[in-house]
Amino acid sequence: MLTARAEDADHVAGLEVGADDYVTKPFSPRVLVAHVRALLRRAAEPATTAEVITAGAIRIDSGRHEILVDGTPVALTATEFKILRFLASRPGRVRTRLEIVENVSGRRGGPRAHRRRAPHRAAAKVGIRGRDGREPVRGVGYRLREA
Repeated sequence: MLTARAEDADHVAGLEVGADDYVTKPFSPRVLVAHVRALLRRAAEPATTAEVITAGAIRIDSGRHEILVDGTPVALTATEFKILRFLASRPGRVRTRLEIVENVSGRRGGPRAHRRRAPHRAAAKVGIRGRDGREPVRGVGYRLREA
């Protein structure tokens, strides 16, 4: 995020809504280049794909392609499974609809190149609603609350 707002509250709010970095104006070109390089390094690092992800009562086992809620298996479509695994991989982080689509489909697409209801259906099948874990962030996307 590149902004003229330098207050601590603005900085914290920007990072909480999903910004990877926060740079305030005025800045030198060298500082901006250093921030961009750091972001590129982090993006190039291999993602740690844990075999098992636990988010509250939900247990996602990627190796078995299985989701358990309180020990009970839940039947999900392949797309719903990928959506929940993606959201649970970084609990608390807001994921835009476009990020979800690109991660699930493996290709880039426009903001309307997805099914709107898939995150809702996936969350409903495992029994999580907004107050229980999955939070829609109006106009941005979705996140799973941290346990």
